Amino acid sequence: MPNKDFHYRLIKARVAETLIKELFQNCGYTVFEYGMERTVPTILGKIQDKDEETAKQIRSMPDFVVQCPENGQLNYVEVKYRKSGKFRLSDLIKDYPYKNAIFIIVSKSTIRVISYNELEQGNSLPANGCSLEDCETFNLNKELVEKYKTYSASFFDGVE
Repeated sequence: MPNKDFHYRLIKARVAETLIKELFQNCGYTVFEYGMERTVPTILGKIQDKDEETAKQIRSMPDFVVQCPENGQLNYVEVKYRKSGKFRLSDLIKDYPYKNAIFIIVSKSTIRVISYNELEQGNSLPANGCSLEDCETFNLNKELVEKYKTYSASFFDGVE
């Protein structure tokens, strides 16, 4: 079944990451690629099903470090594609090490944001968090966010 296939999931993740990276750059942010597929690319296929603590921590590395153009603030950003738009603390590894990470959840119909702290307090998506265009942490151009949401809807149409 395609939704269980590692490579199929990897492609969905990369499309979501590219959408968010391009959006942030288009809004003037500096985006540093940080995740495991960038810092240790040859390890990606070797740790996909490993349960060792080191493998889990490598897989949990946020995708980006994003720097705000106005104040230089840095944020860890983890991008996830979820058909349902649902995301909760239990979707992360136990003792997730990036306590100040911000999660951007891309789905066909929306792009939402929730922080690790909100997840730790028992919040989850879609009930909590906010739409990316309303996120005060980033304060992105609302028209550009809407444009990228239409891209997301187009790219993920029919995707499981």
